[in-house]
Amino acid sequence: MYHMNLKGRVLSEPCSRCREPSVLFQRYSGRHLCATHLAADILIRTKRTIRIQGGLGKKPVLSIIWDGSARYLLLYILGCIVGNRPNMEFVILHINSGCNHQDSPSNQVPFPSGITIREEYLQYEHITEVVTSSGSDRIVQALTLDDEAEQVLSSLLSGDCCSLICSDQTFPVPCLTPLREIPYTELMMVADYWGVPIQEKKGEESDIRKIVTDLTNNHPSLPFSLLNYRDRLCELGKNQI
Repeated sequence: MYHMNLKGRVLSEPCSRCREPSVLFQRYSGRHLCATHLAADILIRTKRTIRIQGGLGKKPVLSIIWDGSARYLLLYILGCIVGNRPNMEFVILHINSGCNHQDSPSNQVPFPSGITIREEYLQYEHITEVVTSSGSDRIVQALTLDDEAEQVLSSLLSGDCCSLICSDQTFPVPCLTPLREIPYTELMMVADYWGVPIQEKKGEESDIRKIVTDLTNNHPSLPFSLLNYRDRLCELGKNQI
């Protein structure tokens, strides 16, 4: 009657999709999901976000900024999405960091045989040159729903409205954030299921993160509301130009 999830907690309800043991209760959707359907749900939402943000481009090269706790997982998901495309190349951008082979995705993430991995170590001011020379027409970042919600709330509390309307990042090609609607806790569970590393958030929890966490405990849809709020402001900003 009771089921253990991937982190060892007990869930009393079966999956809403297949009636198998559930590993997660999505409070914002009201669904219980087993590991298989949680992974499928994340893939579906990731693909939808990519489509809304303009797609992965026409060129067989993607530049991926190697930062964020879910960077390995993002790489795995991108591999699942483009695995059937011929001669795909992922350019991993290590920005403002030394050559750390322990943080290389080469031996950490399984890829389809048709994908080539190339790593570049660069300073931020050289990103335009590197991305342009690589031939990619999209940059991808591993920002999660938690990251995005914290950024929005931080801008609101600081009064920095400009950062809500327009980004201060000046990338040479469109920047995609496929994981922007996926909570970090769900990514941790699906990482276990796929056998892909995910970096735990280290260091002392910031005040902004504590506020977002506390508010989300009482209002599960809050991070999505913050994200939608910024999206609407961005649309208003574009219409004013």
